[in-house]
Amino acid sequence: MSQDDDNQQTQEQPAEAPAPDGLMAGAALAEDKASDEEESISHLAEDAEQAEVEDEDITYERPDWFPEKFWDEKEGPDLENIVKSYDELQKQFSQGKHKAPEEYDTSVLSEAGHDMEDPMVNAYVSWAQKYGVNQAAFDELAGQITTLASETGAAMEANYEKERQALGQNADQIIKSNINWADGLERKGVISAEEREELNVWGGTATGQRLMQKVRSMTGDMSQIPIADVAEAGMSEDDFKASMQAKMADPKYGSDMNYTRQVEAEFTRRYG
Repeated sequence: MSQDDDNQQTQEQPAEAPAPDGLMAGAALAEDKASDEEESISHLAEDAEQAEVEDEDITYERPDWFPEKFWDEKEGPDLENIVKSYDELQKQFSQGKHKAPEEYDTSVLSEAGHDMEDPMVNAYVSWAQKYGVNQAAFDELAGQITTLASETGAAMEANYEKERQALGQNADQIIKSNINWADGLERKGVISAEEREELNVWGGTATGQRLMQKVRSMTGDMSQIPIADVAEAGMSEDDFKASMQAKMADPKYGSDMNYTRQVEAEFTRRYG
């Protein structure tokens, strides 16, 4: 090997750091090196924290063409739900639910307790067939109808019980007595079938039931009329007085001892 090659290799080798001059100098050099490394790590941590804060502050702006239900202001596109929606759509297509079937699967109605012979159910199925409603839409709308019917039924039941309680402890006897009276009027030809139906509407509330009792008393009904427990029913003072005046004006008051005792008992329950 020539002397020039040796000189070139010597020049290419990196210069070594000078050895520390004694133990104290070596210790100081080590401390400086450690300090530089800690400062470098500290800067890296600060940069990472700043990046996290910047990420938290980012608010994604949804393009007009992107569906709102698949967008999150902090995360942007909701890819997971997009894929799930696509899979569900593909499933419906494979089952033929995207088009109107020759015959609808009405299990969604029967499982909800609907009578398949009910005219309302038949009308719904006929409507769906007429307008070519696909099976998926048929099921969805049927589910909504079922939910609405259930909520309406629950509200009607709660209202019925509330009105019944408003009549007090004698509610069942009062209602049955008024029904028998109304049926008797229809049998005798005093009222028509349509008018009898109207009495059902009239007697649909506690107030209506009490009004029917007043009418019976004023028209000279000789049958024993159950008395409403007005104290529990919460009848106002004016209504109570009007009711008592009507009962006392009845010819039976004073001549029919059972009727008279019932009226007097009502006064006693009211005023003690």
